[in-house]
Amino acid sequence: MTRRTRRRPRAGAQVEFPYLKDPAGRFAPIVSLRIWAKNRWIYLQAYVDSGASWSILHADIAELLSLRVSRMKKQYMALGNGSVIPVSLHRVRVQFGGAEFTVPVGFSDALKVGFNLLGRAGFFDRFIVCFNDRDRVLTAIPTVRPTR
Repeated sequence: MTRRTRRRPRAGAQVEFPYLKDPAGRFAPIVSLRIWAKNRWIYLQAYVDSGASWSILHADIAELLSLRVSRMKKQYMALGNGSVIPVSLHRVRVQFGGAEFTVPVGFSDALKVGFNLLGRAGFFDRFIVCFNDRDRVLTAIPTVRPTR
């Protein structure tokens, strides 16, 4: 596999995401991102969860990406409430905060929270993330040092 050049936002080019309403009608740090699906970008929204080690997307999204969940490496992940869910892992290309890069993502149909989760792996090492609940804004500031 050859390395491709990924676009990185210039240092200090912060991106602000106004909070959106979650399925319960409360304002939450829900952001937009795009995922590459063979020949097009698919727009998604995900709840930014600083307590989640991994991003977890609904299994239906794997189908949109033409990925076979049955062929992916499966792991079991613990949730904050102590329950454990099966997750199929894969690396996907995303566009977020003005940058394009590859991140590890888990796909599962067992996550019953009503939205996708954006976790730390692959995102929080590329961005400084600031939650401003008072003003209902999430700010993502690109890190200066290059990431792998």
